[in-house]
Formats: sequence, C-alpha cells, structure tokens
Amino acid sequence: MKKFLVACLAALCVVAVLPQALSAGIGFKGGLSLSKFAVEPADSIPFPIKSLTGPVGGIFFGAGLGPLSFQTEILYVRMGMKGTFEGSSVEYRLDYVQVPLLLKIRVIPAGPVRPIVYAGGYGSYRLKAKGVMTNGTDTETADLDDTFQKYDYGVLGGAGLEFKLPGILLSVEGRYNLGLANVIKDPGEGESGKNRSMMVLVGVGF
Repeated sequence: MKKFLVACLAALCVVAVLPQALSAGIGFKGGLSLSKFAVEPADSIPFPIKSLTGPVGGIFFGAGLGPLSFQTEILYVRMGMKGTFEGSSVEYRLDYVQVPLLLKIRVIPAGPVRPIVYAGGYGSYRLKAKGVMTNGTDTETADLDDTFQKYDYGVLGGAGLEFKLPGILLSVEGRYNLGLANVIKDPGEGESGKNRSMMVLVGVGF
C-alpha cells in the first residue's frame, strides 16, 4: 500500500511540471475485473476454470494535443480464477499494482459525448497471492506467494465514452488485458499460466 501511495504522489508531481501547451488531466477510476488463467496443458488444473470477479481502482494521468493523448494509470487489480473441486469452491486471488501505458484516440474530439479507443501495454507487481477454499460454512486460506511470480506484463485494448461536464470529465469503458508472462514461479516442462481479464471501469477526471 505504501508503494501505491508513493506512485500516486509522483503522478501528481508530474502534472504540476507539465508544459502548459499540453492538455493534461488527472483523475480516478474504478470498477470490476473478470479474470481467469490461460493454462497449458489444459488438464494441469483439476477442475473447469471460471472467471473470478475482483475489484479495480486507482488513479490516472493523461496528456495530449487534440484527439490524440497518452494516459498512464496506477491501479490496484485483482487477477486469478475460480472453480469447483470435489464439492468445494476454490479461488486463486492474485492482487497486483498494475501500471498501464496507453495511447488513446478520441474518435470525436469535441462535444459533450466523445467516443474513445485505446491500446497499450502494462506491467504489474504482485502484492499478495492467496488460495481460498470454501465448503459450506467452512473456509480455508493458503498463502501462495511461493507459487506465483512477483511480476506480470502484457498488452491491453479498450473502448468507451467520455462525457464532458462543467469542470469534470466522466468516462465509462471496457477493456481486455492479455497477459504475456508465465506467472507460475517454477513451471514444469511445457507448463504455463497467464492472466486474462475483462474490465468494466468508470472514471472521473479533472
């Protein structure tokens, strides 16, 4: 959490020193992530993989000219997966600080409603990894820190709408994260697990 707060403070400092010719803004966004692992071989997980719903939230900073802009975000993101094994609910919860770097295009650069599309890459640092098994009212947790890598990276793309209001800019967007790193710490031969996630986000910018 300390690293997250330091990163947010650094982003605020960058805004203060930007050239005035640039259109710059900062804001907050949050939403939900539907994530699961893409695993190889397919039978390396002994149950059907389902999407895990988790929180997403953080700060963003953007700067650009006209319809083209660059955006950096610092987000808390939960990745992982869930399933059912021998009658018990199983969840793998991986919590990251994720930093996406995005190139964003406003399809309609002016007006009260502005469609946007964007693409870019991201890097993530894992804060914790936990396994949760629930059977009825009984819940067991396990520390999975030695099972998964600390770092992840990948590419992403998305689209949405911005709503220009007096003094603020509201946004609604959807995106897809395609993890490229094998997040399993000591994989066997031919074994891999990569993060996949769909996100729905709502933001407010200033």
